[in-house]
Amino acid sequence: MISRSFRLAAMAVALLTSSTVFAQSGAGSIQGTVQDATGAALPGSAISVLNQKTGVTISTKANSVGFYSVPGLFVGSYTLTFTAPGMKKFQTTFTLENAQSAIINPKLSVGDVAETVTVTESDPQLVTYDSGTVSNVLDRKRMDQLPQNGRNVLGLLSATTPGLEGGGQRANGLMGEALEYTQDGAPMTNRNFGGAGNSTRAQLPDPDAVEEVKIETLNSSAQFATPATAILTTKSGTNKVRGSVFETHRNNAIGIARARQDPATFAAPHLVRNEFGGSVGAPIMIPKLYDGRNKSFFFVAYERFSIRQAANQLVFVPTVAMRNGDFSGLINRAGIRQTLYDPNTTQADLQRLPFPNNQIPIGRISPLAKALYAATPLPTTADNPLVSSNITDVNNIKQDVPNINLRLDHVKDQNNRFYARFTQINQFQQALRNYPNASPANVAGGGLPAGATGYQEIPITTISVACGGPQKLDTKMVIA
Repeated sequence: MISRSFRLAAMAVALLTSSTVFAQSGAGSIQGTVQDATGAALPGSAISVLNQKTGVTISTKANSVGFYSVPGLFVGSYTLTFTAPGMKKFQTTFTLENAQSAIINPKLSVGDVAETVTVTESDPQLVTYDSGTVSNVLDRKRMDQLPQNGRNVLGLLSATTPGLEGGGQRANGLMGEALEYTQDGAPMTNRNFGGAGNSTRAQLPDPDAVEEVKIETLNSSAQFATPATAILTTKSGTNKVRGSVFETHRNNAIGIARARQDPATFAAPHLVRNEFGGSVGAPIMIPKLYDGRNKSFFFVAYERFSIRQAANQLVFVPTVAMRNGDFSGLINRAGIRQTLYDPNTTQADLQRLPFPNNQIPIGRISPLAKALYAATPLPTTADNPLVSSNITDVNNIKQDVPNINLRLDHVKDQNNRFYARFTQINQFQQALRNYPNASPANVAGGGLPAGATGYQEIPITTISVACGGPQKLDTKMVIA
């Protein structure tokens, strides 16, 4: 049988190679008006936009009023070159943020085109010119520098975005349904229950695979379905081989302080927690067959979270007498005995008679109740379970969460660019109960083998595929 992961990957390839193209949500743009020193427009000016990391160049021309626009650009540093007859060449570098509409209005000076006026770095734009959206950007540098207790983008967003609450699940006091997360254009909302919720947390990629996050907390763009939107863009490969590795470790022998009330012989419960992984991005190179520099790139990231922990828990279970039908001790916290009534004595007025002395005959106990009793541990104290716990048990927690991210980018020409991104997260988590050996759950054919520990596998797979690129502008196009 073909696995679901294989089918999803095949679908990604099919969409990537189809003739229909789509634009990525979250892509930015650079636009403006080319002018001379007096402020007059320079129609027909040539504009070249070079991605410094990938070497991909996009060229266009200003229209009849000197306006130009280069849409569909990913996060990164760009070198912009403007030329016009009789004018000095103007060149500047600019770092484009996620989903940013950058405005750059160059002023060309009269002179020989062989001369170049160079601006090393344009100032970052702190004001949004084209909308009233209130937003914040979590860039790659801050993701690398901020401490993380558990590698999760939601925690970083909560620490850096004013108005974001509930572990990154609410914005400005609005409920979860008012905030949506998108990743490379694909919404991550749980469509069954609404809101970001745990479904988003489970689908988020490794932070090393995220290039930048823009979160619009107020007046989000009309292209999105909610008042607030978080726009994630994943990393892509570049012309240079770049990668990273990491490992974090914690166990019960490190950083565990003994509380004042603990005895001198106190031993910290078992704990081993590991987070490790790595990432690499580069051009696609096949020796003697294909050189993908400036054209084809890949990026892959792998992260794994593993924990082994023994946690004490207080449990309320039926007493031995209750398992044998004797509920004479069924007394609540107020000291009132809870009376059990016999359903077989129901009268016309719906009145029933109580069981004598609150005891159910052993022959009247249902097979389901017997199965539940067999699957439930016996109490270790004589405490009343309606008042206090009567067993202290150890819950052995075991969890493994591998996270795989793969992205492919290809530039066919300056008007056609394609990319595909695949994310797969599988959660393997221990069930809440360690069934006793005699439990019906361990009977052959009824679940787990005898003596086994109950585990639950929660596979969560997300995939988004998009392709497209900017259309070349010429002087015939007028954009209002």
